[in-house]
Amino acid sequence: MDVATVVHQSNQQAAHAVRDHLDHLYPDGHRFTARPYQFQAPEFTHWWFVPSTDWPAYRHSKLFIRQVRRDPEFLYTGYRVERGLGTQLATLPDVRRQHIMQPNWYWFQFLRHAQAGDLDVPLREVLERSKLPVIVSVLLWEFNHAPLPDEEPGAPHDYAELAIRSQDLQFETAVEGTKILRQVNECGDLRKLGQNFDDSEEIDWYWVDLFIGVKLRYGNEESGTWRARDIWRNAMEPWEPWVH
Repeated sequence: MDVATVVHQSNQQAAHAVRDHLDHLYPDGHRFTARPYQFQAPEFTHWWFVPSTDWPAYRHSKLFIRQVRRDPEFLYTGYRVERGLGTQLATLPDVRRQHIMQPNWYWFQFLRHAQAGDLDVPLREVLERSKLPVIVSVLLWEFNHAPLPDEEPGAPHDYAELAIRSQDLQFETAVEGTKILRQVNECGDLRKLGQNFDDSEEIDWYWVDLFIGVKLRYGNEESGTWRARDIWRNAMEPWEPWVH
């Protein structure tokens, strides 16, 4: 497996270091708020870099640092966007209002950019800078089990993982979706993935988390080679224009 090692032993250490690096880069201020998803357990919870002080920040695309659920010695970092539930589900008793997708959610723009090929630019930039595969992870929960703010998400209803290893940006299927995400297995690239979500008639009944990033091994000052500046430059910065 292609991998690099960070000098950080936890998500919290890495997130604080990246935040401090941004403070140094932009002494007059920057637009990111670093937030742990689970405030009571910040060490290995997901960390979001949100372009506002909104909470929850579902409507925004954002940068992230998280632990790899299936391989916990690895940190995963890059770009993420969420798809909420369809408006027709708003009256169901098990659905929370904050989970209903609104017109101002970035997901709609993400689909347009993905299908137009606009996101090919940051994908290629991350590949070039990091020298690592770019991993696209899609997690899906049923409407009555959507992740709650400040609580660590449970196991998803379905999961698919796709790897991009070269500048042609073609997907290699790393983990196949087994239920509704079976259709994702045949998507050859991010453009087709965006089209697949656009065409799906079932997706309104599900909550979707979509991550695009690189995997890095947790380490320390002796074993690691990637510092905060490397995480920012190689995995996060190329996505900054697409964070809204």
